[in-house]
Amino acid sequence: MSKAARLTVGIISLAVLSALLLLIILMRLGVIGDDMSALAPKASPSVSPSPAASAPADDPADDGKEYYTLSFVGDCTIAGSRFQSLSQGRADYPFKNVADILRDDDVTFANLECNFSDAQIYSSSMFSFKAPTKNADMLVYGGIDFVTTANNHTLDFGRTGLEHTVMALDDAGVSHGEDNSSTIYTTESGLVIGVYCGYYALRSDRIADAVSELKAAGAEYVVCALHWGDEGSYRPNGLQQSLAHAAIDAGADIVYGTHPHVLQPIEEYGDGIIMYSLGNFCFAGNGFPRDYDSVIVQIGLCRNEDGSIVFDSMKLIPCAISSTTENNDYIPTPYPENGDAARRTLSKLDGSFKGANLIVDYTNLQDPKPEPEPDPEPEPDPEPGGDGQIPDDTPPEPSPAPEPVLPSE
Repeated sequence: MSKAARLTVGIISLAVLSALLLLIILMRLGVIGDDMSALAPKASPSVSPSPAASAPADDPADDGKEYYTLSFVGDCTIAGSRFQSLSQGRADYPFKNVADILRDDDVTFANLECNFSDAQIYSSSMFSFKAPTKNADMLVYGGIDFVTTANNHTLDFGRTGLEHTVMALDDAGVSHGEDNSSTIYTTESGLVIGVYCGYYALRSDRIADAVSELKAAGAEYVVCALHWGDEGSYRPNGLQQSLAHAAIDAGADIVYGTHPHVLQPIEEYGDGIIMYSLGNFCFAGNGFPRDYDSVIVQIGLCRNEDGSIVFDSMKLIPCAISSTTENNDYIPTPYPENGDAARRTLSKLDGSFKGANLIVDYTNLQDPKPEPEPDPEPEPDPEPGGDGQIPDDTPPEPSPAPEPVLPSE
């Protein structure tokens, strides 16, 4: 064996002896066991599909309670010649930018301000909105589950129009409530909601009686959908406030207001929440509105281990009633978060908005009142001078012409 080879063997032998010596020292120190398992390579951890393993500690899914989300939007008028022209009757048209939000909840409420009918029926109302019955499918696509028809457009086409609307909603599977009616609505997730809808002859005693009846019928959570207020006003009037407080005092959990066509503040009162007005949402009643701001209000509820339902959270999603500001294309669209439009919308909901109310005046659109009949001229005396006076046949001088009214600049 050459000298180089003998040197190599010596180095290897020394390395092996050093390794054995190190191993004996580690075993005596208890760093590794006698079975040498610590020297084996570790297996890669397996991936478990269980959501509980990856859920954060504060995830509601971990606390053993049930959670529900209720969404509320404003006026929906999915009717009219311009709306039909833009939508081409496609079910996905109006709510395509919010459908993902409204489908991902337990129930969505809306105020339906139009009739569905395929019949040739006519209206004498100044403003009336009628759509083909297939437009009810737009509500389904958009995730809208319950509509109130308790409003000033319910009877635009008489009882026939309302009956056709109800049938179209039933055929589409959309729940609904008429004026001064109480409805029990049970979500697929098992929450029992009582809904009272009112417009004509709103009274605090009628609302209180409805709330009591709904609770007696098994409602775990009560919503009062009330159509009220002054059009164009960003602030509730005294009647709205008194009726809303009476509803909460009677045991209602939510007061859901519509009609002013603009947003009004949300008030936390007692154990309830009052949404005085959610304004317009998908509103084809105006192609060029002065106010585009809207909102999706999401109320989070929790079922405790004892079965009781309590308020958990409120989320506000500022929206525009249109996807463009050039005109109203009837496609409600969320505003960018933290933008000026979103902040303006939230100011209308927290009561800090300082803008003037919109002036809403329909008098120039009404039929002019008929001119009063002129008083009959007195009959002349049968004989000239019969009253001792000589009649004056001189014609009166014409009245001066009025000064022209110049157009304002």
